[in-house]
Amino acid sequence: MGGCTTSRVRAWGRNFVSFLARHHLRSRVALVGLTCLLCGTLHAHGAYHDVVDTLSAELRETPNDTGLRFKLAEAHAGHDEWRACLMQIKLIERLAPGRYPTGYLRGLSLHVGGRDEEARRALDGFLGGNPNHGDGLATRGRVLLNLGLPSEAAADFQKAMNLATSPNPDLVVDLAKAYKDSGRPEEASRVIDEGLKTVGDTPSLLLCALEIESGRGAWEAALGRIDALQKTAPSPEPWMAERALVLSKAGRSAESRAAWIALRNQLLSLPNLERGYPQNAELLNRAQHALGESAPQPVAAPPASF
Repeated sequence: MGGCTTSRVRAWGRNFVSFLARHHLRSRVALVGLTCLLCGTLHAHGAYHDVVDTLSAELRETPNDTGLRFKLAEAHAGHDEWRACLMQIKLIERLAPGRYPTGYLRGLSLHVGGRDEEARRALDGFLGGNPNHGDGLATRGRVLLNLGLPSEAAADFQKAMNLATSPNPDLVVDLAKAYKDSGRPEEASRVIDEGLKTVGDTPSLLLCALEIESGRGAWEAALGRIDALQKTAPSPEPWMAERALVLSKAGRSAESRAAWIALRNQLLSLPNLERGYPQNAELLNRAQHALGESAPQPVAAPPASF
């Protein structure tokens, strides 16, 4: 997911775990993904505080240096510290009105803070004078999505994509979601397909494609996305479960049953300790339930005698 800001990576992590939870796919793949995301976040967290400490120390010597204050506002915005960003923007605009693109940072911060109506007004004003600001367009697109205006959001995302110098998976997902929410699922799938051709099998794109195609009943396409996700996942079991669910939704009962059997056998072949992980135990229970089998009762070891 090259080119993503820390906030977007964290957001993708939240969306990824939310997707797994919606589909009851909590497993080692989620744990591994979260570990990677948390490691990256911790490193970014440390870098953020280093930057803030350095800039704050310099500002104690030159408190009216608006260039330093704008860098500090950018650092706060990139770390989702929206209130701190707004505080710096207020000082910058008092000391040097009109010198810096504070309208974009204000809109971004208000969006992060959940104040999307205010964010839209700030971004409308900023983009009125800076119509080709890609980050501003993408941020306003996300604001418009939150405000229930997917068609307008799609226009902003498309323009931001046209302005981008390199492929951006985040924008592809955002544009596809805007098309899906505006009742254009075929267009959403087309956007994802083009993105996958450009950036490869990025998990965020595959997950978005899976959700779109399952939603419109494009079962073969959804199964293809599951295959791609399973190939890159550290553990195949959650995607085996998703395959069984999609086959069931598609009315392919015999294939769905075979998929549940394959998942059950896969889980039973794991070492005892690994099979006993809560996530794997949940998947095994679901597979056995789908097959009409009773799950065996756990065996409690007798207390040791001395």
